[in-house]
Amino acid sequence: MNNKTIVITGATDGIGKIAARELAKTGATLVLVGRNAEKGNLVVNEISDLTSNKNIQFYQADLSLLKQTKLVCDEIKKDFTQIDVLLNNAGGFFADYYQTEEGLEHTFALNHLNYFVMTKELLPLLEAAPSGRIVNVSSDAHNGQSIDWDNLQGENGFKGWSVYGRSKLMNILFTYELAQRISDTTVTANCLHPGFVKTKFGDNNSGLMGIGMKLAKSLAAISLDKGGATSVYLASSPEVDGISGKYFAKSKAKKSSDVSYIENDWKRLWTVSEEAVSKILN
Repeated sequence: MNNKTIVITGATDGIGKIAARELAKTGATLVLVGRNAEKGNLVVNEISDLTSNKNIQFYQADLSLLKQTKLVCDEIKKDFTQIDVLLNNAGGFFADYYQTEEGLEHTFALNHLNYFVMTKELLPLLEAAPSGRIVNVSSDAHNGQSIDWDNLQGENGFKGWSVYGRSKLMNILFTYELAQRISDTTVTANCLHPGFVKTKFGDNNSGLMGIGMKLAKSLAAISLDKGGATSVYLASSPEVDGISGKYFAKSKAKKSSDVSYIENDWKRLWTVSEEAVSKILN
């Protein structure tokens, strides 16, 4: 893969960082996107030293803000003419309701609309590659969830874990609709469950929720290396050449929840997402 260019969001921690490290070993040019510039530059140096790959760049953006997401995509488009892989990995779990400065619920903005904007903005560069790949990190937390179209951002009766699970369902609906829309191109789109991974996931929450997350991870979470494995597989393995519109776990395709296959929901979410984005970016 030494001639590939791979964009990874949320690459300064957790499975994003692991994926960056492993993909750097292939010799690919890496474009890492994250919120904290100091941490990002440290990760670039760390991975470069570990893998002897000097083709790693960091771009700073708060991906919960659509304007910053658009701007960082503009920067990438200035610097690159094609991208082989977009790994949409950035996301988080937030126990309490709050809005971004753009007026969107934080989970909805970061976990879903971030993927939507990154993908739409960078799709021309993926189409310019011989066989572009879009990889969206979702989660089995989507099971048992459904979209409440009248309460899409969870503002009424906010429950952090349910809102998180719905955002992960949105990742799947988005991937399935995207795969249909790009089926006449050489670009593929797949999503994945990384496993319950021992990352800093949920550590931003205080009180009982924060304590509970840390305890659960100490008892049941898998290692970072295992958590990043499916992302690396979908980004790099020749076994998935031409495969699109699938949900993976442990590097194998599996069935997502029944409600995730409602095609009308795919299309409705796409339309609602376009409307939400246009209000802020246009």
